[in-house]
This record gives sequence, C-alpha cells and structure tokens, in this order.
Amino acid sequence: MATRRFHLHPAGLLITLAALALCLNLGFWQLDRAQEKASLIASMESRATLPPVPLDELLAMADPAHFPVQLQGHFDNEHPILLDNRLVDGVAGYHLLSPFQTRDGHWLLVNRGWLPRGRDRAQLPAIADISGPVTVIGHSYVYSDKTFTLAEDDLQDARWPLRLQKIEMQTIGQLLGVELAPFEIRVAPAAPLEAGEQLPRPWQAPEASVLGPERHRAYAVQWFSLAAAAVLIFIAASFRKTGDD
Repeated sequence: MATRRFHLHPAGLLITLAALALCLNLGFWQLDRAQEKASLIASMESRATLPPVPLDELLAMADPAHFPVQLQGHFDNEHPILLDNRLVDGVAGYHLLSPFQTRDGHWLLVNRGWLPRGRDRAQLPAIADISGPVTVIGHSYVYSDKTFTLAEDDLQDARWPLRLQKIEMQTIGQLLGVELAPFEIRVAPAAPLEAGEQLPRPWQAPEASVLGPERHRAYAVQWFSLAAAAVLIFIAASFRKTGDD
C-alpha cells in the first residue's frame, strides 16, 4: 500500500517563507492604512463643521485642505484656467479656475465649477466675467502631487484661457507674476458667485475621495488568505508517495 511522507524541499521552503513574509507584511500594512484612513476621514468630517477659517490661518497650516472658507475680493478675468478631462455624469469637460485677489492682497485660484467641453476640442467654452467685489464661499482643496496625466503641459507659449492637465500652483503663479496660495477654493454648490452663473459644482464630499478603511481591511484579508494558501500549497506539495508495502 502506498504511503505518503513529508519531504522537505529547501528551495520550496525558502520560496514559501519569502511569500509568507511578503503577504503578512502587506496584510499588516493594509491594516495600518485602514487605521490611518479612519482617522483621516474623521478629521475631514470634523473640519467640515467648523466656521469659516481665516485665510492667514490656512496659509500657516501644514495641511490646509477641506476647511470652510469665506473670502472677499475680486477676480482676474483676463487669465482663466481650464482644467481638462473632468467628467460629470460621463460627459467630458473642464473645471473653470480663475485667479482671485482678496481684499488683503493675497492671490489664490477659485474653482468656479464645471463646463462641458463639446465635440470640438479646438473650440473652448465661453467664460463669463465676474466684475466688482465678490464674496466667495466654499472650502479649501489641495491637489495631490501624484496626479497622473497622459502628457505634460507645455507652458512655453501659454495662451489664455490656459488649458491644463493638472494644477501646479507655483508654475501658474510664475505665469501670473504673483504668489499663489498652495490650495484652491472650491465654491460651494449653493453659493453662486453672482446672478447668472450657475455652473455645476459636483464636488465629492472630502471623505468620498479617500479610499475607505473597509477597502484596506478587505485587501488585508486577501493578503492573509494568500499567506495561508502559500503554506497549504507547500505542505501539500511536500507529501509524496513512497511506494507500496
């Protein structure tokens, strides 16, 4: 009668141990990320309930994102920016950003909302001017420095409106000849800038733009399952028939 005996394969053992270490490390890393994201979302939700934060305080913060803001000042209508490839309900378009100077002399970009692109990319959408003193109500938003784009923006021969694939405050500030704040202000959906401008502002809730902790926990379970599978495969492969009695 054939019997099965355990035969240790050094190479197989090393491969299994390496796979086990990798999967376990990635699993625990995902659990750590889940905890970090839970704390981040709690912070975002608490910020949204605060009263408007003064601009000077935001400029002094290491993390100025997702704070309520209310500013007074005027728009620079000569230098609008169109942030390309913004989808709303499956329709391609732009985010319209305009330079804004506060009463205290600070400059920042204000995201006024979404404009449809149209079929002809060469035909840019019409952009309405906003004149006179304006009150901007919204929240601060910081762009990720890891934004993926299919092509880099060529600003050697910049023309306005400026169509961009990503927003880099320092570069845009140099083109404008001003120092821009490191964040933009996204106008609140229910706060029109002036009569007649009713651009869609489908901003996600801050926490909706973050991969939730439950996803990280699910990934952790997957890595731990792979670790268990590697051990079971090694054990099963190490038993061989040794012959008949």
